[in-house]
Amino acid sequence: MDTRRFAQGDILFREGDAADRVFRLRSGAVEIVRKVGGQAVIMGTVGPGQFVGEMAALERRPHHSATARAATNSEADVLRRDEFLDQIERSSGVARNLIERLSQRLHAANERIVHDEAHGEVRGTPAEPQAHGVRIGARSDWLRHQMAEPVLINHLPFIVGRRPVHGERAARQRQDLLLDDQEPFRLSRDHFAIVGDNGRYFIRDMRSTLGTVVNDQAIGEHFRTDEARLREGENTVIAGGSGSRFVFSVNVG
Repeated sequence: MDTRRFAQGDILFREGDAADRVFRLRSGAVEIVRKVGGQAVIMGTVGPGQFVGEMAALERRPHHSATARAATNSEADVLRRDEFLDQIERSSGVARNLIERLSQRLHAANERIVHDEAHGEVRGTPAEPQAHGVRIGARSDWLRHQMAEPVLINHLPFIVGRRPVHGERAARQRQDLLLDDQEPFRLSRDHFAIVGDNGRYFIRDMRSTLGTVVNDQAIGEHFRTDEARLREGENTVIAGGSGSRFVFSVNVG
């Protein structure tokens, strides 16, 4: 392991680079960026104490699927994949965070099966968890053209995604709110879900291409967690990175 300093704008790794290093940020901030239609889209920011590129290393993917760029002057520990795995063994806190992350994904997979069964895609119709007083509506003028009125959510998980374009495969499961988008797409076909647990409600990113931001917290493939808890009252949810037109209001209670 070595420690490196990065000036604002320096690249830690690029989309497509070999995923053989993990960065643990000591100070500063790092932006996670993806190219969409030739334009760099900022998906969110990673802060001190967080890892960058850890899931690619843990899942042994050959390449990074996004670019990490220093948003400010930053300092980070650089670990080889084997050093990162050794650190997981030595640190109960790091291990716990990764176990929680993998548990979220397993739980999400199980919920998708239940969701499909409840919509008649698999034999049997088990009862779905109920949502009480949760509504999703549009916060951007552009989105209001597709969502004139807020939608009352009466079952969970409630999945939001993009309507397939001509010649495109259907999404992995049935969405509850289907929206139109144009290339370059900001909304994934399975983008995020509203889920519940004992009266608490969460937004779960469904491994979307450009991630989700919930009340300024970035979640998804390249961030610390796939889920963010919704607070009582109004919440802002942005699907598709910085500058996206898919800005939602989710009201709880």
